[in-house]
Formats: sequence, structure tokens, C-alpha cells
Amino acid sequence: MRNLLTLCFLTLLCTCVSAQKEALRLTESVYFPSDGHQPDATEMEKLAGFAATLSSYAGYSLKVEAFTDEKGSAAYNETLAQRRAAAVTAALAANRITPAATDILTYGEQRAHQNTTDDAERQNDRRVDLVATVTRWENTDAAIGQARAAQRQTIVIDDPTRRQAIAGRKGGAFLVEANSFVRADGSSATGPVSVELIEAYDLSDMLIAGLTTTAAGQRLVTGGMVSLTATDADGAALSLRTGASITAATPTDDFNAQMRIFSGADHNENGAPADWALTTGRVAPSADALFGVAASLPTPITYRLEAEENIGSEMYKWRQMNPEPKAPKVEKADLNFLSRKPVPPVLEEIVYEPKGLGAVFVSKAKRAAETEKLREKATATYLRHKKRYERALVRNEGMPARNKARQIQFAADQKEWQARFDAKKESLMTVEMRRLRAIAEERRERYEAARAERARVIGEKLAGLDDLSGQQANISRYFFGISKLGWTNVDIYHTSPAEEVQLLAKVPGSTPEATVVFVPTDRPSVIAYRPDSEAGSWKRGGIPRGIGYHVIAYQVVEGKLMMAHRFVDSASAAPASLAYQPVAITELQGKLAELLGS
Repeated sequence: MRNLLTLCFLTLLCTCVSAQKEALRLTESVYFPSDGHQPDATEMEKLAGFAATLSSYAGYSLKVEAFTDEKGSAAYNETLAQRRAAAVTAALAANRITPAATDILTYGEQRAHQNTTDDAERQNDRRVDLVATVTRWENTDAAIGQARAAQRQTIVIDDPTRRQAIAGRKGGAFLVEANSFVRADGSSATGPVSVELIEAYDLSDMLIAGLTTTAAGQRLVTGGMVSLTATDADGAALSLRTGASITAATPTDDFNAQMRIFSGADHNENGAPADWALTTGRVAPSADALFGVAASLPTPITYRLEAEENIGSEMYKWRQMNPEPKAPKVEKADLNFLSRKPVPPVLEEIVYEPKGLGAVFVSKAKRAAETEKLREKATATYLRHKKRYERALVRNEGMPARNKARQIQFAADQKEWQARFDAKKESLMTVEMRRLRAIAEERRERYEAARAERARVIGEKLAGLDDLSGQQANISRYFFGISKLGWTNVDIYHTSPAEEVQLLAKVPGSTPEATVVFVPTDRPSVIAYRPDSEAGSWKRGGIPRGIGYHVIAYQVVEGKLMMAHRFVDSASAAPASLAYQPVAITELQGKLAELLGS
């Protein structure tokens, strides 16, 4: 009996596994006017939706079957069917659907209704059928893993006993001292060493890599992250020799001398750190220590005005009478509508389904009437959302020009106000004060010239390294030491005096395996939401009230990669609702970068 039960269980298991691997077929039909071969706007929208769904799978092949009605000669109808097939495949290509295998069949009038006068039957004959066979994503890790693989760079160091310079595709520069890599037994690596580098300086890179910016629950503001790992010729993992470090220079748009160095901690199954641990490292604005640049900068001087010569109080009175021009009010793009175009409902799929005894006693007429009401409601909702979406498009189209005009006007007003301010201040200054200011200005110019010369010398030394040729010499960088292989984060703790709130996000269809993150607009940070007790609900506490933020979620649902986005102007306890839309893995990072401006 036990053997029989075991056999039944194995049979059931095999059946489930084969069902998971079974090919999934998707179908869509595109209809044409009589004697026409170009889809109208409605059919083009249908094709765009089909393309979005198709591209969200791991792979697909496509069969295109073109038909006509019985009107016209057989030869003409064959040509017409070919034109219809070509128009549909061109529309799909415009939506980035270029399957590896495409089978195009044209039947012309071969399968049309014969000798019919029914317009509906003829309309049904004027079509192109799309039949796709898709490969489903196994899970979210499998989908995102493909994007993460593109982030990895591999550099082979033939001789690790010599100093090596490594350049990253995204602008990072790394100097590895001789004999820095050691095996597990402490011996120096001698053979070829493969160094894997991942650079994540933009928020979109961090999201793809599965990175967040918190340390022991406290929010961090990031200046960029890098991962360096190494293996020997046999594939064995290497580490850094005790006391050795890799000097890193990573690009930044906003240097902050208070940044500290964090190393990855609590790594997840994908190798990304789920937390960060503070190290003793700090950042520097230059490579003086690394390249031995001896030239020091002159100290810029300032001077203190004598109490009787202080004109601050007079200028304060002048400011009260002549307030500065107000900064221009910049309109914000309606990101919620721009990121989610309304999709027309599939009316055939909307059917009234009574529950309980109603399913038994409801009449066909009642069922049809209720179904029609549901379809009318769905259509009305779609048209309302479409109208709002189109209004948002019009508003956003003119927004850059309006903002530019405001900026130009503000710059003119500011220039005029500054001229009056300087004239008033000049009128209050003594001869001695003008002399002191001239001395300070001369020394400031010498300081700036010396600073520019030192940057030029460092730039030449960076460009002189063979592996860094072509790097921009004037790029702003963080210089720091990496004392441990793996992920390193340039960060600073962020504290806010503002009142904090707990954020809620509603993502229908999401499961605890989804990635749901909070990306504020005030500081570069990525903070993960946690699943709430209610299905599809997510929460995150400790967020300053009133800041703007993005909520982004993605996961694989029923074999498709899905993404949701919502922009919120002001953080509050009100939940943010998101809706999943299919997305291609090849377009995921581009969409994230567009939404986040990175």
C-alpha cells in the first residue's frame, strides 16, 4: 500500500512539473476595413497591448496568419493578405517585438465565408490572427538575474604581483597594489586573477542590483556603490591581504566630505547586501596621497570688519524694503498619468456572474442586462481615464516651455535686484573696506588658479595609467580605500527633524516575493517596503512627513515580468495604490532611469 501511495505521489509530481514546462499560447486578432491593409487606431492599441504582454515573458515565437473576405479575385486577395501581414509585423516591430522565430502564413480568401451577404461574417474574415508560443519566467530572480548579468564587468589581471589599474564602464577607477590578493590559506595569488566589478552610481542601477540604503534600520543617503570580487585561475575565491586596500575613485555629481564608507552585510541569495555596516573609512576629494602630488594650496583669507564699519544692519534694512524676487513656481509633471496609459477593457471578458441562489434562478435576460451594465461601466471608466490622461499629455507638453520662460524671467529679475543690492552696498563702504576686499579677491583668484593646476596634474596622472586612458580628467570623484572585497557603499546617515509617518502601498497581485521600494526625491536613497498582514499591502515606517517620493514594485506574476510605479507629492498616512503593467526585462532599467531621472 505504501509503495502504491508513493507511486501515485511521484506521478502527480511529474504531472505538475510537466504542466509548469508546458508551452503557453497567446492569441490576438487584428481586423481591417474592406480592401484595407492598415490597422486603425483601435487595432493599433490592441497590437500595442499584445506586444507589451508578449515582451514581458522570457521568450516567444510568433505565427502570423492573414485572411481576406471573398470579395475580389483570388490573386488580389492573396496580395492583400500579404500586405496585411506585413503591416501587422511592422507595427509589432515598432513595439520592439522581433521574435527569433516568425512564421507568416497568408490564406487570402481560402477560409472565408462563401456567398455570404452578412457584413459581420465578412468583417470577421478581414483579419490577421497572431498566435504566440511563449516561455514563462520561472520566478522574479530568473528575470532580474538577466539584467544583473549585464551589470557585471570582468577584468583579467595576468600578473597580480604588479600594481594594476582597473577602469569601470561607468567611470570608476581602481588601483590595486602588488600582491593584494591572497588565497584562503594566506598565500599570494600568482596566476591570472579574474576581478568582477559592478558599479551602481545611479538609482536605477541600484534597483536592478537589488540594493537598498539602510544600516541597522537607519536611513542612508548614498553617493554610489561598487562591488569588487576576485577569483584565481581555478575559480577559487580570493580575498584582500590583511592591511592591503584598493584605492577607489568613483564619479559623483555632488561631493560631500562627510560621507563615510560602509561595507555590505547580511547578503541575500543573490549576493546583494540586505544591510550595511559602518567602517572606519572616509572619503577624500583628491588623489594627493595616492599620486604624491606635493603642491599645496594657498589658504584663502577672509577679513573681519571692525564693529564701527559693519554695514550689515543697514543692508538688512535695505533688504526689508527691497525683497528678493520670488523664485519661479515650477510645475510638476503628472507622472502618475504619464507612466500608465489607460488600456481599453476587453468587453467580451466582462460577464455578470451571480452568486448563490442567483446563479440558479437568474434569467438569461437579467444576466444579459447586468452584463451590459458592467460593460458600460467599464467603458465609461476607461473613457474617463483616457480623457484625464490626454489632458495630462497636453498639460505636460507645454510645461517645459512655461517653466523655461519663468526661469528666464526670474534670472532677469534676479540680475536687476543684485545690481541694485551691490550699488547700495558700495555706497556704504569706506575706502579701507574696498582695499581689504581687493586684497581678498586677489588671493581668492590665486587659490582658484592653484586648485585648477592641481586638478590638471592629478588628471594627467589618472589619464597616464594605461587602463584609465580616455577617462575624464575633470570629473568630480570620491577617493576612498576598499579594505574588504564585496560591496562597498559611500554613504552618510540621514536624520530629519520632520515628523515621521508610516507609508502604506497597495499593489494588487503582489506577493511577499515582490520587490517594493520607496525612493524619496529629497535625497538619493532606496528603502525597501515590508509586506503587511493584508495580501498585496506593504508598509514602511520612519519616513519624514511631506516629502515627495516614488513607489516602485516589480515581480514575475504568472510567468510575466510586471512593474508598478506611483509618484506621491507629499508623504502621509494615506495609502498609495499601484497597478502592475507588463514590462520587458530589456526595457526595465530604462523605464526606471526615466522615472527616477537617473
